[in-house]
Amino acid sequence: MTDGAPAGPIEELLHEIWQEVAALDSGEVATYIPELAKADPATCGIGLATLDGRVYTAGDLVPFTIQSVSKPYVYALALADRGQDAVLAKVGAEPTGDPFNSISLDEHTGRAFNPMVNAGAIITSSLVAGSTRDEQFQRILAGLSAFAGRDLGVDESVYDSERRTGDRNRAIAYLMRSAGLLDEDVDAQCELYFRQCAVLVTARDLAVMAATLANGGLNPVTDVQVVPRDVVASVLTVMATCGMYDYAGEWLYRVGIPAKSGVSGGVSAALPGQLGLGLHSPLLDPRGNSVRGVAAADLLSKRLGLHLLLPSERSRNGLRRTYRADAVRSRRGRPRSHRDLLDAEAWQIVVHELVGDEGFASTEMLIRAVQDDPRPARWRVLDLRRVTRIDTAGVALLHSLVARLLAEDVAVCVVEPRLQLPKASLRDLPDAVHRFLDADSALEWCETQLLDGLGVTDDLLDGLVPLTQQELLEGLPEWAVAALEERLTTRVITAGAIVFDEGDPADGLYFVGAGQVASDIRIRNQAGRRRLSTIAAGSSFGELALVDGRTRSTRIVALEPTICYVLGPDEFAELRRRDPASAAELVLAISRMLSARLRSSTADVAAFEADG
Repeated sequence: MTDGAPAGPIEELLHEIWQEVAALDSGEVATYIPELAKADPATCGIGLATLDGRVYTAGDLVPFTIQSVSKPYVYALALADRGQDAVLAKVGAEPTGDPFNSISLDEHTGRAFNPMVNAGAIITSSLVAGSTRDEQFQRILAGLSAFAGRDLGVDESVYDSERRTGDRNRAIAYLMRSAGLLDEDVDAQCELYFRQCAVLVTARDLAVMAATLANGGLNPVTDVQVVPRDVVASVLTVMATCGMYDYAGEWLYRVGIPAKSGVSGGVSAALPGQLGLGLHSPLLDPRGNSVRGVAAADLLSKRLGLHLLLPSERSRNGLRRTYRADAVRSRRGRPRSHRDLLDAEAWQIVVHELVGDEGFASTEMLIRAVQDDPRPARWRVLDLRRVTRIDTAGVALLHSLVARLLAEDVAVCVVEPRLQLPKASLRDLPDAVHRFLDADSALEWCETQLLDGLGVTDDLLDGLVPLTQQELLEGLPEWAVAALEERLTTRVITAGAIVFDEGDPADGLYFVGAGQVASDIRIRNQAGRRRLSTIAAGSSFGELALVDGRTRSTRIVALEPTICYVLGPDEFAELRRRDPASAAELVLAISRMLSARLRSSTADVAAFEADG
């Protein structure tokens, strides 16, 4: 499930992984703290938080004590409060390879090895701001709450249990005091650490906390800067090298996400610039890490290509814009009645335009745009022309999204990437997906399907469209149309023939009586051409050159056998001399049409600006 959104591909993925790892039954619940032994071994929860505040979850979101997962977050608070030099003077950053509760110091530096083992964590807790241990705990609780994006509490029974059985931690603390790393009040400092470990969280909280680190210290849910951005790199470094105890090296090798585990079964993992994971299940392996949490993270990393050292998204351009076909239509010319229908109904066609490298973060934005759409579409166009690469996560999520849309009877159109590598990534999409080379062709197909569904055929008429039914001449007096008709010649054009080309002299105004033509232009500094519009029977072209007498600015090609009525320059000049009133009506009609085109183009630009 997600916060405030219907189930979708990401929730399905999390649920699938949750089902897979929930079936694992190896491991033991921690018993050295008596209260932890009461945990339900069947509990298993997963949280995933994005960097703009969306949280996805699966399984059990039961509260549990944070335990050692608190260590990187309190370390971040200490760095923010005291500065790196003051913290490093007492706590190093080297992995040990020893158990988390080993009683030892770095023999070369005399410091605690790192803040992820108990020795370093007890010191770290003593370094946060506050003139008393109670003030320091309030700082810790407020800081952990800020990381989680909500007020957290303490499980007093677990705190009391830890306090009564924490002799080993006291031994560690006395060693730290003998080395000059802690003050005299050892018991008070240990109790501060015990209370810190007893703070209650859920898998969702751990995901948001990790996402805050991944987001440079800015909580993506609350938009609060919890710690300075320059603190984050230090925290993520020790998480990557020391956060999973003596499994840290293999964890980084297999999963590749900076993480911290705890003996209550929690795991919090932060992938910089992309997401945060929160995992919880109390069954532990011999190293003290959650069996199901490790397995879930491993599956997510492999299926979504989340390994930190795997080349991933170079940029997070992602979803460039989304627009509907009632605001931006294809360039196909259609009768006015058809355009009116599209104005009313084409909102059912939605185009999602993506750009750049597509990975988890950017593809999740697309999925969310689909899920959160208040007006579900019947046709969705995924415009991937400008996509430069699609990584493992992007491919997996796109396939899942497409499958879901098809299952919901939504027609899916894919505008294929221009580059070969991302195009190859989409080779295995279902056969039901409609593929196009450009967004305009996809839009045109969707519009035609919509019109067909409304019982309106968009096929060309079998007979000729007479001059009186030409759109340009609608509303002209009969005498003006008659005067114009006297001066027209008929031209029959074979399929594929060029009617005129860029730079050709103006040879008249064309009315399409049957068939259809397309206009295109040469792309400057490139070998290709770009289609501007399709012009069907009942429409006209060539007006500008008739009026201003300049050379043609586009190429017109017949898409099929076509019949046109042509008003040549000489005939137009003769009409102006002999029948200026009819000529004036024609010029006024041309002006109205050009004005309508300009307004339509302005509306298209406005729609793109609003969605971009």
